[in-house]
Amino acid sequence: VSMVSNTDNIRRSILEVSYSKFAVHGFKKVTIDEIAAELGISKKTVYKLFSSKEEILREVVLGKMNLLLEVFSKIQSMKESSVDKIQAISEIVGTHINEQWQRILTEVRLNAPGLFKEINSIIQEKLSLGWQKIFIDGQKNGWIRKDIDPVVFTTAYVGVVRELMKTDFLSKHALSESEVPKQVFRMFTEGILTEKGRKR
Repeated sequence: VSMVSNTDNIRRSILEVSYSKFAVHGFKKVTIDEIAAELGISKKTVYKLFSSKEEILREVVLGKMNLLLEVFSKIQSMKESSVDKIQAISEIVGTHINEQWQRILTEVRLNAPGLFKEINSIIQEKLSLGWQKIFIDGQKNGWIRKDIDPVVFTTAYVGVVRELMKTDFLSKHALSESEVPKQVFRMFTEGILTEKGRKR
């Protein structure tokens, strides 16, 4: 059991180190030797667990996507209102589209077009459509205005958060990755005006 556990830990560590290195240096520039050296293991050990650098990239990306889908599924099954579900999803999506993840996706698009297409299918078929269904349910139940297009809301929200999650912006304004999605969601759903401002 301990041997299996140790193998799992090494595998997980390889994926974590690879994720960071691919995001910072680019997929092509990172070598298996560098990944192994970072972890203090042999190149042979890496190849025992992964057949190629491409397989590592695939597992890095799909692992993150599967984690996101798992959380998304739990939110969908919640008994809370559509508004609460959309807020929860908004915050989760926000923390998953940070600058590092954007760099990884760029590397996938440039170096693994087949995988990039697969990721886009997952996003479109499972995440976007699921989000839109919750949004439409909220409109039917009177929680959300019916004149707001769910696709426009989703695209606008993700676009704004993606821009604000850049490291330079966060550090300059002393903001955390978890706080930005929450603030953007509040602005989108509550606006920036107080009651006094609306009655001016």
